[in-house]
Amino acid sequence: MALAESPWKSAKDSPSRQLLWELSRLRIYEQEEFYEQLDRESQEREAAHKNALAIAIARHEQVRKDAEAERDRQIKLEAERREAEARQEEERERQARAERENAEKQRAAERAEAAARAERAATREREAEAARQKAEKDRRDSQAAEAKKQEQEAKARKKAEDERKSEEAATARSSQKTQPIIFPTQQSLTSNSQSPLHQLKREEEHKRYLEIHKSLKEMRNFMTEQAKQNPKLKSRTGDMRREIKKSIGQLREGKGANTVPHASIQKTLKEAVASFPQPTISLANFTASPQQDAQAPALLVFLLNHLSKSVVAQFIKEAAVSPKIADPIGTIAISIFANNEFRVNGHSLIDILIAKMHVVCPPLFGIYGPEDTQEGRTRLGWWREFPEGPWISEQAHQDRMTGLGAGYAALSLRNFEKSKMSNPYPPYHFWRALTAIINVPAGQVTETHLVVLKALLTNCEARFLEFFGEPARKLLQFAVKEYPKRAPKGSVAAAVLSNLGETMKKDKKLYL
Repeated sequence: MALAESPWKSAKDSPSRQLLWELSRLRIYEQEEFYEQLDRESQEREAAHKNALAIAIARHEQVRKDAEAERDRQIKLEAERREAEARQEEERERQARAERENAEKQRAAERAEAAARAERAATREREAEAARQKAEKDRRDSQAAEAKKQEQEAKARKKAEDERKSEEAATARSSQKTQPIIFPTQQSLTSNSQSPLHQLKREEEHKRYLEIHKSLKEMRNFMTEQAKQNPKLKSRTGDMRREIKKSIGQLREGKGANTVPHASIQKTLKEAVASFPQPTISLANFTASPQQDAQAPALLVFLLNHLSKSVVAQFIKEAAVSPKIADPIGTIAISIFANNEFRVNGHSLIDILIAKMHVVCPPLFGIYGPEDTQEGRTRLGWWREFPEGPWISEQAHQDRMTGLGAGYAALSLRNFEKSKMSNPYPPYHFWRALTAIINVPAGQVTETHLVVLKALLTNCEARFLEFFGEPARKLLQFAVKEYPKRAPKGSVAAAVLSNLGETMKKDKKLYL
């Protein structure tokens, strides 16, 4: 900054005065310079402060934005967490609801089964009570008439003995000309003992069928080894077996109700014959009368074995509760074994199914034994809860025998007159079963025999009479009136069986 020149510099003034003036101006200049420096420093500090403030504001804004972004992210994560928890809770509720529904269905099924069992027990009790009342009435009537009969019986005894001898002679001559199963005479119906020779033949036949059943079990190992060598066979074997089991489980009452499962079984067996003709297996161990050089596709025999197993299981499970359901099951089973496509050299493989019936219900084939011994129960087909475990209850055993008796009647009382196929198990087998049970020695008659006999006769009267006519009527009469008298004292099953005649009269208008 230039110093102003003194207005007195050219004046004629003293030098000291001029110097004073210049010094004052210099002082003023220095002060102005000092304040200007202060202003510059103040401006610089202000600018630095503003810059620092701007930076702080920018940083604050960035922190705010980051905080807001983090808050939004946390809110989103929380929303997703809550949504996931809601979905999990909904899934848990759905599963719990499904479990509750399944449990309720199971409880309902159990209640229905318990109610059905209770109803059956009540029905048996009512039948037993009615039978006891009828038996008491018959006893009183019999006692009242006994005095009048004594004199007549004395005169008729010799005549009856003569007739018995002549009938036995006629029966012996007839047995040499006809097949073993013939209509029995009145004497054979009322006999309290069996021919030792006939019983021996029954035991041998029963033993043969048990051997067939054992061979069928051993065949599983053979099929397992074959499946290891043929992956395609291994894959299809399991599928076919499951398809047959499913179809048998779908059988129901009603016309046309079983068309689909029947067709499914036939399709599966036809595939087995067409697609897996090898390996083959000898039928010598799977028929009661072995055929020479008879070979059959092993898979066909294997599947027919599983078909038989499923059929027997359905008899036990379904027919025990409702004996009428045995009829469609038996119809389908017999039609399969009658099918010419599943025969070998014209021979049906029905013995596979009958072998299983021999195992589960021996009384059908004339087998007897005491129910109060281990060996006796085994001979009668009394089942265990599991292998080597305790015996099933008496009620469960009688339910099994009811289902199996009804099932055997459904198998053996089939009419093939209008069919192009031949019956693989003709009705004379039903007659054999009845007479085998009826001819059990009086001291060997058990509750099992009585339950099986009632199951055989229930709902089958019309077909039985259709096949055998008047002899069937006589056999029915003996079964419901005379046979129960051979039962152990206090037998409930005998009372129920003796009451069956009244049921036939009331429901079927059948008078014995």
